[in-house]
Amino acid sequence: MSDSDKQAEEKQAEAKQDAETRVQTALPVRFGKYLLVERIAQGGMAEIFKAKSYGVSGFEKTIVIKRILPSFAEDHEFIEMLIDEAKLCASLQHANIVQIHDLGRLEGRYFIAMEFVDGVDLVQVLYRLRKAKSRLPVELTCFVMSEALKGLDFAHRATAPDGKPLGIVHRDFNPGNLLLSFQGEVKVADFGIAKARDRGVKTMSGGLKGKMGYLSPEQVEGRDLDGRSDVFCAGITLWELLTNKRMFGAGTELDILIAIRDALIPDVRQHADEVPPGLVDILARALARRPEDRFRSAGEFKDAIDDFLFDAGIKISSTHLEGYLKHLFADRITAARQREEALAIEHTRTEPPRYWVRQPGSKPSGPVVMEQLNEMIGSGLLTPDSEVLREGQDWKRIQDVPELSCQLTKLPTPEESDPNAAADYQGLISEVSFPKLFYRLAIAKQDGRLVLSKGAIKKEIYLRQGMPEFVKSNIPAERLGEYLVERKIITDQQRDEAVKMMSAYSGRLGDTLVAMGLMQLHELAEVLAEQVREKILEVFSWSTGAYRFYAGQTYKGEVIPLRIGSYALIAEGVRRYTSLEMLKNRYRPHLARRPAKLANPYLGADRLGLQAREQRVVDLLDGERNIRDLLSLGGSDREVFEPAVYRVLYIIEELEMVELRA
Repeated sequence: MSDSDKQAEEKQAEAKQDAETRVQTALPVRFGKYLLVERIAQGGMAEIFKAKSYGVSGFEKTIVIKRILPSFAEDHEFIEMLIDEAKLCASLQHANIVQIHDLGRLEGRYFIAMEFVDGVDLVQVLYRLRKAKSRLPVELTCFVMSEALKGLDFAHRATAPDGKPLGIVHRDFNPGNLLLSFQGEVKVADFGIAKARDRGVKTMSGGLKGKMGYLSPEQVEGRDLDGRSDVFCAGITLWELLTNKRMFGAGTELDILIAIRDALIPDVRQHADEVPPGLVDILARALARRPEDRFRSAGEFKDAIDDFLFDAGIKISSTHLEGYLKHLFADRITAARQREEALAIEHTRTEPPRYWVRQPGSKPSGPVVMEQLNEMIGSGLLTPDSEVLREGQDWKRIQDVPELSCQLTKLPTPEESDPNAAADYQGLISEVSFPKLFYRLAIAKQDGRLVLSKGAIKKEIYLRQGMPEFVKSNIPAERLGEYLVERKIITDQQRDEAVKMMSAYSGRLGDTLVAMGLMQLHELAEVLAEQVREKILEVFSWSTGAYRFYAGQTYKGEVIPLRIGSYALIAEGVRRYTSLEMLKNRYRPHLARRPAKLANPYLGADRLGLQAREQRVVDLLDGERNIRDLLSLGGSDREVFEPAVYRVLYIIEELEMVELRA
């Protein structure tokens, strides 16, 4: 076979593989516990999806799935690189680094689930500005680079559990790996070829790694790398942001490599004469040929940019970046919003889904529709151990399928059978904080019913082993129909039509919506779980009222698993509903006191579901800094860092994880 024939055969195989991939990923489609919604990009080795997660947090969350293409499922080097990326990034919990949520293998293919950044990368920004014959303002350029360097510096300084430096070098820092959210956030992405202390040999064995035009001289020469290599690449990115041109884009690959090796840096002022001299000096130091002549760290590079802004009297924040991006990409944001609204309300199905049922060990019967299935469950013909198969899915026990378990006949609750039971604990909400109340019940692993009342409003939270599993509420807005309309899952008209038909579907609105084709079963389960969570979180806004706790009164009906612990709920409730003014008043008399961590035998900070910025506050608690010192460490991040300090102190003090020392 000739070389041309081989090439033609290879192209045909690639085309076939691409076609198979498209067929296999007709969207939306289930992928394990995730729902792949939209393909964002596809490279030579992996494909990137926008996806929905219905995991441990108990509510729908948009994420990104990076999945190896079928043709590389057996490429061990690439698989190891993907696994290394996941393991490495899992240890990098920082607001300016894209977070990794999960690493897994499904259908013979490895994947990473990571944070979804609702925005664009710098390449898209520069392209749009180039078409408009414009450039990113100098002050925004400085802000973007300062934020990115903050994340890069955190990665460079990361340590292993044994305290030894990981020695991380990104090695692929370029505009394509800098993500800007439409909320003004800046995040460093794709540590896929990063080098760490314990795996330097493995990553170097593949030769030169990194994007052409975004390499350091020592990368080109194959020398050992440290964080100063990334400083050089960050300098390239800064140069290109200031000029909106490629710095090393002309000539052959060999020409580019020689220019990088010899650090032949074009004069930035020839392309952007408005760049201030102070910034030119910063750029020159970052792009020095010898590592020892550059900034010693990404943090030092960041500080130089921040000092330049301060000396120039420029005050810039994420709010300015947010406004700029929303103006620059207004058409894209509008189009995305319209797509979301179009998907929010599904059209009514003309044919209801079909089901088959069977008792353990018996032959299946069917098909049946939802109305018949409801009748069989309600009459007792089907039990929690009965198995059901929905068209296109697998057999499962009804009790193991959250979206079906909500249809099982509910048993009387202890409250209904003994309404005069005496409370074990009771008191006024004004005299106890909700974090402390939930914490006490959680560490005691209490089973029971927590009744909260405020005027005519009443909520009952059922706990099992100290963790919430079900909530009753008499607030009209928290009814399922109103909740679904508020979230634009259904319309007012669809809700009213479903209410009229409820009597035919076991009297449950959720069942009726599914039967009408207005919701999928898995969507019903997810919404119910999220609704329970929201009902609990809302009580953190209460400042008056009363509480009563009845030990042993567990909910006996079928429930949708909440899948979130009390500790994470506490942190989220404080984050969402506790006012900053209240927290400032609480700690204003104690600014000179030194927070010191306590060894809590019941829980650690890892169970609180803290955000990256909040975790940073926890890491800074050394027993030496006082609260005033902590508040001063925010730097350019101060506007959001200060609230995080107050919030974290309040949470962990209420959860007995810190004490304030004189």
